[in-house]
Order: sequence, then C-alpha cells, then structure tokens
Amino acid sequence: MSDKKDHSQLWMVPFADLMSCLVILFLALYVFSFQMKKSDYESAIAALQKELGVKGAAAKLKEMRVTQQVEKELKQQIQEGSLGIEVTTSRIRLTFASPVLFDSGSATLKDSARDVLDPVAASLIKMGSQVVVEGHTDAARMLGRKFSSNRELSLMRAFSVIEYLIQQGVVPARLTAFGYGEFRPAAPNDTEENRVKNRRIEMIIMRQGAIDKGDNQS
Repeated sequence: MSDKKDHSQLWMVPFADLMSCLVILFLALYVFSFQMKKSDYESAIAALQKELGVKGAAAKLKEMRVTQQVEKELKQQIQEGSLGIEVTTSRIRLTFASPVLFDSGSATLKDSARDVLDPVAASLIKMGSQVVVEGHTDAARMLGRKFSSNRELSLMRAFSVIEYLIQQGVVPARLTAFGYGEFRPAAPNDTEENRVKNRRIEMIIMRQGAIDKGDNQS
C-alpha cells in the first residue's frame, strides 16, 4: 500500500482564503455605500481601482475629487437647500433653486449668482465633461411678462447660465441648453411649496466613464 499523499487539491486552501477575503471586502463596501456620501463612496472605490490598476480609474478618481471640492465650496448652499447635488454612475446633477440665480420672471442672472456659479465653472474646467443645463418653471401663467411662455423663460435662463460659464472659461462646445418650462415638474404644482421646487435650474455633468462607453459603442 502506497504512503504517497495526494497534493493535487492543496490549491483550494489559499483559494478559499482569497474568496473569503473578497467576500468580506465586498460586504464592507456594501455597508459603506449606505453610511458614506455618494461622492465619498465613489472616491473610495476609484482609489481602490487605481491601486489595482483598473483602466480609467485615475480619471474617475480625479473627477470625484473635483466633485467633492464643489460640495465643499458650496456646502452652505447645500445645507440651506438652495442647491442640491446628486451623484450617479453616469452623471452628476446639480439643482439650483431659481431664486438663487434669478429674480421672479427674469432671465438675467443676479449679481449674487456668481458666488454659486464661479466654483462650479472652475470645477467644470478641470473635469472636461459634457454639460447639459436645463431650465424649469412652475405651471403658473405668465401674464404681462417679457416672455411669451414658461418654456421660453426657462430656455433663456439656461442660456444665461451657459453664457456665464463660457465667460469663466468653460469651452462652449461642451455646453448644451434646454428649456422645459412646466413640463418636467419635480413635484405636483398643487402647493406653493411644490411650485418652488419646480422653479429650478438643473446642471447635468456627464461622467467621463459614461461618455467613454458611449464613444465605444458608436
């Protein structure tokens, strides 16, 4: 009878240990995703991917650090509720309450608007991403006003934001404007509180990874 041991399955021991470590890592990341701000979580993931040599991770990490800088510089406006920020895998959405940028019925930027738009413009220059600026209004009728419709007012407001960003150095070819008027409400137009939510400017910054995927598919 042979005393020779079979070592052919020994590889399973370190492999099982590796799988256990990966499970723990992914569980930890899953928990962190609920406890951390979206931008902080994305930055942590990008930093890990960069260390692992994942393609495009360095650009993603730079993008998220710029996003965090925007959050830091506009912290007061975010806390006051006059500015909202949403980070997803495909885009970064900044939502400006219209009174922050414009007087009622006007498409001319207020002098105080530059305090909000300047750090955003500086960040856009660093990012190099495509940007869509959307104007939105409530459903109130415009009687005796300069603009013929809410859609026209919303579009001219979007143009005003774009023109200011260009003045600050953002490349014009990266900017697109849309005016939706009252037709894409954030809330029902049934109370004044909801109508305030609908009067807004949304700036959608396309994430570089999403742009690259689109380019590859074309």
